[in-house]
Amino acid sequence: MPTVATMDVKPRPNILWRLFVLVGLGTAGAVTFNDDAAEQWDDLTGGAVPRDAMRGIFLGSVGLHALESVYVYGSARRNDIDKPGRWARSTLLWGFPVTRRLRKAKKQLRAAEA
Repeated sequence: MPTVATMDVKPRPNILWRLFVLVGLGTAGAVTFNDDAAEQWDDLTGGAVPRDAMRGIFLGSVGLHALESVYVYGSARRNDIDKPGRWARSTLLWGFPVTRRLRKAKKQLRAAEA
């Protein structure tokens, strides 16, 4: 069965969420993998948030986004949403708001079919 385009719902969340993810996970990633960034982070926070906690936040977020993207890919394919790979990649980058946008796209698709 061919896929159906999802009218006006795009897989990318709003700019504020994207900035939140870029700054938050960018910082966590830098602290995780770069000793200079970890030292600056420690100086900035006074050791209140240890590097191990930032590493856990970063790696946990990456794992969660990966699981979400697998779910979104399968859901988009099952519901004949156009370009399921694009939805999955967007979820890998931006996380759960894409899942909500997919739900909206599925509702629009069902309404169009009715």
